[in-house]
Amino acid sequence: MSPQTPSHPHSVSFAPDAPGYVLDPYPALEELRTKAPLYYWPEGRSWLLSRYEDATAVLRDSKRFSPNRDEWEFAAVAGSAALIPELAELNKGGLFALSGSDHARVRKLVSPALTPRAIERLRPELQAVIDDILNDLKGRNTINVVTDISDRIPPRVIGSMLKIPKGRETLFQRFTEAAIKSFLPGLLRPEEVPSLRADVQEGIALVRETIEDRRRNPLPDDILTTLIQTEEQGDRLNTSELLSLVAALIVGGFETTVHLIGFTVYNVLKRPELLAQVKAEPELLKGVIEEVLRFDNFGKLGIARYALEDVELGGVTIKKGQMVLVLLNSALRDESVFPKADVFDVRRNTNSSIAFGHGMHFCLGASLARLEVQLAVEMFINRYPALRLVKEPSFGPHPVIRKMESLEVQLNQQ
Repeated sequence: MSPQTPSHPHSVSFAPDAPGYVLDPYPALEELRTKAPLYYWPEGRSWLLSRYEDATAVLRDSKRFSPNRDEWEFAAVAGSAALIPELAELNKGGLFALSGSDHARVRKLVSPALTPRAIERLRPELQAVIDDILNDLKGRNTINVVTDISDRIPPRVIGSMLKIPKGRETLFQRFTEAAIKSFLPGLLRPEEVPSLRADVQEGIALVRETIEDRRRNPLPDDILTTLIQTEEQGDRLNTSELLSLVAALIVGGFETTVHLIGFTVYNVLKRPELLAQVKAEPELLKGVIEEVLRFDNFGKLGIARYALEDVELGGVTIKKGQMVLVLLNSALRDESVFPKADVFDVRRNTNSSIAFGHGMHFCLGASLARLEVQLAVEMFINRYPALRLVKEPSFGPHPVIRKMESLEVQLNQQ
């Protein structure tokens, strides 16, 4: 099936692997927004949607667009089911795959465990984990924020929340990375697939083992026990729903937080006046995090939706089964919604932000990610008041993330 091309088929090209894109994708995204806001990208077998108005329209239109990968026209040949069947099986019980009434039912059962108030109760636990990791930096002067802090906090936090035996967190981390890399399976190198599949298999086994252990040994004030025992008029989550939800909590809890800690530290340290403001007014960090998500989003691509029928949008027809990549990083720089969008402004009203999605699939883990990043950055800055950047960050290859690999900072004054 050949897709209908938009009215500017030759005036733009999209090359997320081009040199420089990962450092600064915004000129390329602005070109898309201006010249071809709905652009068919052959390499990704998907439509790229770059304007805010279109992004929110698609994300809230659950009748005509689904996040379920099985709806994709190429699912049988290039979907995760073809490459990593265990992941596809896991996703079948997840919120993205469930239809309207099932989705509403599961979300209603899960939401109480992840409300801002429920997450706030985790504050002492999060502080203890972060404190422990920062203690390991004693006696050092220069560190890599990514490997020494960002990569280490989320596995420990999720491990602590789910009461995973210490030492198993690295397995969760490999599982998470495999799941994220498989987001656009067509972009994977064939030689990567066997090891990714093995990591997924091991991760699912650990999740299953953890759930069964908690069924036998429920714990007070425990998120997993809450999910297992939550009941609404006699209805409970079944095992496949629990597996999918816990896996989604792990993947979402790791990936967002790892990158957001690194990008937030970087954006604060490269603006000395902002660092001084945050020290004087710690509450400002909430605005900093929202503005980092908007201004310097770690996404390389976007979030996927699949057309459930032919849809007319912006003068083009998206055919049933085609993938739409909603480029959040572009939509969040749309001047029609965010005045002076290219200016980093921590006091900006970000109520219109769609960094954690929009509509019925708004990210359930958003409150956890926000609190975790806020505490990590605040405690790091307070612990080392003379913090400064040593050099600009470096980025590594990744199919869907602007993956910061190194962010070198000096902890103490020389």
